[in-house]
Amino acid sequence: MRILHVTPMYSPAVGGAEWHAQRLSECLASRGHEVTVVTSNVGSVWSRAFANLPRMEILQGVRVERLHPQGGRLGGFVSAWQNLRGGYRSSKWVLGCDGVALIGGHPALLQLIPFLARTDADIVGVFNWRWPPAYHAYLARKWKRFTLVAIPLFHPAEEWAHRPLHKKMLGKCDAAIANTAYEAEFMSGFAKIPVEVAGVGVDPEKYEDRNGMEVRKQYGLASFPVVGFVGRQDCGKGADTVLRAMRIVWRTDREARFLMAGFQPSPDREVEALLHSLTNFERERLVRIRNFAEAEKPSIFDALDVFVMPSMAESFGIAYLDAWMCGKPVIGARIGPTECVIEENRDGLLVAPRDPEDTARAILDLLCNSAKREALGRRGQRKVVERYTWERVAERVEKFYMAVCASKIGPSRRLAA
Repeated sequence: MRILHVTPMYSPAVGGAEWHAQRLSECLASRGHEVTVVTSNVGSVWSRAFANLPRMEILQGVRVERLHPQGGRLGGFVSAWQNLRGGYRSSKWVLGCDGVALIGGHPALLQLIPFLARTDADIVGVFNWRWPPAYHAYLARKWKRFTLVAIPLFHPAEEWAHRPLHKKMLGKCDAAIANTAYEAEFMSGFAKIPVEVAGVGVDPEKYEDRNGMEVRKQYGLASFPVVGFVGRQDCGKGADTVLRAMRIVWRTDREARFLMAGFQPSPDREVEALLHSLTNFERERLVRIRNFAEAEKPSIFDALDVFVMPSMAESFGIAYLDAWMCGKPVIGARIGPTECVIEENRDGLLVAPRDPEDTARAILDLLCNSAKREALGRRGQRKVVERYTWERVAERVEKFYMAVCASKIGPSRRLAA
């Protein structure tokens, strides 16, 4: 198959959605398909600046084409039009409020419209609908008939996922891929199209050489019980909730340490305020790692006793898979997507969203029970190997793509996630 993937950002930009698009594209290319990725020429997820990366290059068998994040000539025309007297009002009349916000938002890949008008791909998959390129693909689909598959990565707990415009956008798609059964059900409220629940994955071989003891030695964690948060250090991911929970945990377990790791594109005021308010006692028990190489991630997870990420900003939560691959129990928020991933009291625990006391209770429950920690982590690891490797995910997507291309697909087939 000739597969074209559209994603707002791509490597070297770092993020869960970017990694998802990258590994799925690479796995499909390794299975013999001709895979092209069209993305913006930026160096990080939150950067608006042109990064001057190669316009086209082959990465791991995938042809990557990068467009200017300001939309090129077409983007310049749209921007100039909206700045004219009455231009914004006329654009709003034609496109609606959501359409106006998306057509010129960042990254503004309006060049994608003529690009897709010329494509000869068998299938076009569009990732990460939080950002404007999905809307640009929708506009292109109105002008040319091509097989379009939505891969929205919806975060149903966040406002952007509920844009009324998504009903029209999904209505133009031939099919969709969801990360969880919850997301598939969420999409069914917008349009009745075939949906495959493919999930996300990890590469098990990357965890074979993990060395948590080295991380503990490097950061002075010794044999103390270690609670870890690994993710974007902001409120959406639950970093503030875990910080508040640890202050409660330290009242009972004075030996516990908290390792907080993850990139931070811009300071989160609430998280920074909480960190600033820590007492000397609490600060001595905190290890903060702002940035780390992808290769270091398995060892960081391996250094933990408990992984906790009560995130509201999730379509799936790949970090839970990272922790499970290291045999660690996980704690997540009791929201629809996460409930599809974590089986409560089997491979992890669920807590009330944004509830530090409930989160602290779950942390203490696991810190006090090593047998339970080991059992939950072991079951989680087995589940990942059986269901959530990138090769297994790519196999599901490949079969679905082929079925869509062959127009032989029936009602939504939803695999358990």
